[in-house]
Amino acid sequence: MDFSKLGSFAKLSGLVGGIPSFFDNFKEMEDIVLAYPKLRDRIGSKEEDREKVIKNLKEIRAELSLPFLKTFEKFLDASLSQLYDGINFNDNGVNLKELSLENNIVLVPNHQSHADYVAINYVYFKKYHSPLFVAGGNNLNIFPIGPLFRRSGCFFIRRTFANDILYKLTLEAYLHYMLVKGNPIEFFFEGGRSRTGKLLPPRFGLYQMLIEAHFAIPEAKRMPLKFIPVSIVHEYVPEQKSLARELDGGKKQKESAGQIFGLVKLFSYQFGNVHINIGNPVTMPPVEVDNLKAQTQKLAFECFFEVGKNMRVTPTSLLAMILLDEPTGALKWEEILAKARHMVDFCQKFGVPITESLIPGKLEKSLERSIDILIGNKKVEAIGNVNGNHVFYSIRDDSRKEILYFKNTVLHHFLVPWIVHMGWVNLFSGNISNVDDLKKFFMGQRKQLTHEFYLPTVKEFLSQTLAIVSDAIGREVTTLEECIELSHKDLYLILTKVSLFSRACNYLLEAYFVCGLTLRSLLNDYKEGFKMETFLKRYKEVFESERKLKRIIKYTESYSIPLSKSSLQYFVHSGVVASNSGYYAVTDTQKLHDVLVKIEADLGGQLSINLLN
Repeated sequence: MDFSKLGSFAKLSGLVGGIPSFFDNFKEMEDIVLAYPKLRDRIGSKEEDREKVIKNLKEIRAELSLPFLKTFEKFLDASLSQLYDGINFNDNGVNLKELSLENNIVLVPNHQSHADYVAINYVYFKKYHSPLFVAGGNNLNIFPIGPLFRRSGCFFIRRTFANDILYKLTLEAYLHYMLVKGNPIEFFFEGGRSRTGKLLPPRFGLYQMLIEAHFAIPEAKRMPLKFIPVSIVHEYVPEQKSLARELDGGKKQKESAGQIFGLVKLFSYQFGNVHINIGNPVTMPPVEVDNLKAQTQKLAFECFFEVGKNMRVTPTSLLAMILLDEPTGALKWEEILAKARHMVDFCQKFGVPITESLIPGKLEKSLERSIDILIGNKKVEAIGNVNGNHVFYSIRDDSRKEILYFKNTVLHHFLVPWIVHMGWVNLFSGNISNVDDLKKFFMGQRKQLTHEFYLPTVKEFLSQTLAIVSDAIGREVTTLEECIELSHKDLYLILTKVSLFSRACNYLLEAYFVCGLTLRSLLNDYKEGFKMETFLKRYKEVFESERKLKRIIKYTESYSIPLSKSSLQYFVHSGVVASNSGYYAVTDTQKLHDVLVKIEADLGGQLSINLLN
């Protein structure tokens, strides 16, 4: 452990009192904020409200100091190299510094770790020699990181402020000030860190406030407003263990100074690389005042889809896919490498983004580094004689949910081949015999996953399905009608091609199966309905019981609080369960039975076809 870094951190935090307050002129900021039309009209002549606004502004504002930021950069140059192999920044030809000269730009990244704040702002300043103003939760406004972040360009926002209209308007006015000054802004569109690795749907609040704040700039002085989707993936997340604990119902630990100083322990871990990928800018169209809510949501989801599309497959997420899906629980290195090559080949053929470290020629060395990190961090174990040829690699039982995080960051890229495999198993066995049944099957499976992932559009889904089929059989197939006419030999070729993904989402199917069993159990005991707490408790009991039987439920990661809730929502949206005032009740027992039979058949069917291979 390098304790010299802790000394550097202490010295750096001491700089907080020794540098001028902040780069921008607070009087100018105050004048622009107080002149913001919505806030000005709200305050009127009330001096008390004006004082509250000034107090709010001081609580929110960044206090950027460029001398401090340059000092902080040198500190990070030394520290980050001790933790990470590298922070890889790919702007995809979009020069953000140049773009910001004639546009108001707002970066909208996904959020995996508290390290995101540092990583994105660090590489932005390093590349463009310009600060980036980032919205941070006020839970991070604690000593010593609060002052450090604020001097680096972070402005702090309360977690909730729905009932405080003056605070909301002050924040909106501050955003207006930032746009007037042409400062590049960043906020994490999910509203918080993802606990599962999956992308969370966008929160619309800051999007709308920024749009309204931008619209308030006089048209003659108003630059176009562009949102820049940013996809960030970590090969290892510092908070991984605590995130996994929260999935099982553990309470989120409040950030504290003690926790921050405890971060020195991180120097004994290895975190691999961080990959930051810039997507295509999304321009805000002319504001339609009467349709602003719909406009905001459409724009937010455009950014969301772009972030999902650019989430790169990393060596760690590739290993997570391979090791978690292996039913025997352990694989030889040669088997891991062979599966990895097939997956990378699929990615390159079908436009799934991968890190440069996974291209042919670099793949094996990158996977070796990644498996070493996972072994060193006690998440994967090598079983057997490490000096011989009979070494197997397996994820430790108590670490499966932690490793699932990385699988989930990229699983949305592989949903189509997983569904294709399921569909072709049904075609191969004769359960599907016509185009209508095939379409119904595909749409049903896609609908099931809408509560879990970023999904391709129906058009994209069909296009990728036909591309996979065409590639597998070596000739072009352009319609689902042609798929029905394929020979058993063709069907087998397709199954072989996508068999690598046959278990990719099985843990989700298992969770939905447990949910169905839970609902059937509650139906007998709570005919008038049940509350969420009752459902969650019973769900866990059913899962543990089924897991011991080892009949259907194979994966420990099939249980988590978020997954149990999303599976319940699937049954609500499917019309099996009704929700009213916090109570849930099964309303269609036949449909519940049909869903359970189907899921059990899907899991069993995949198992039998894999045994044939």
